[in-house]
Amino acid sequence: MGKSRHLAGGGLLVAPLLLVSVVACGGDEGGAPPVFPASSASKSSPPDSPSPSDSGQGEKAEALATYRAYWDEVEKAYAKNSVEGTDIRKVSVGPARLAIEQSVRSARENGQAVKGGPRTTKLTVTEADLDRDVPKVRLSGCLDVSEWVIYRKDTGDPVPQPDDRLTRYVVTALLEKWPDGWVVTKSEPHQDTPC
Repeated sequence: MGKSRHLAGGGLLVAPLLLVSVVACGGDEGGAPPVFPASSASKSSPPDSPSPSDSGQGEKAEALATYRAYWDEVEKAYAKNSVEGTDIRKVSVGPARLAIEQSVRSARENGQAVKGGPRTTKLTVTEADLDRDVPKVRLSGCLDVSEWVIYRKDTGDPVPQPDDRLTRYVVTALLEKWPDGWVVTKSEPHQDTPC
């Protein structure tokens, strides 16, 4: 169970399995994040006067929507084998963005591509610090990469994967709210923790 899982075929394409394994990397913190719609108000307060907790729920819903949008853009980047023409720079910064840019570039340089896409389920805010200059939210969810297939561009053959590779595992993330909205600053797969 504590055994590390690695990609076969030289391990150079870290894409669907390790693409967001970002712990201590730096990166360009620039870019304008988008703003995503908030969720509904709490049952305990009147509809025309939201309480502070309503605002917190809305902020959390926006952060979750941003994380979903992030994975949509990750899928687009792998489908194109490039981050160009995607909005990955709008929804991610620093280590989260750098990991995707490097992994997509590595796939391209090694003649690999990815078909299909990931799914995130069971996304939950695990911690929220909204009363600071730069609000932060930590979340956890399940990343399903079972439909994400790494293949050789020259032959179209799938890149062999370890038999014991998990295709559904826990992923955690850190998001910050910048002036233009929420951005993913860190996204970490926990490939030995099934979900």
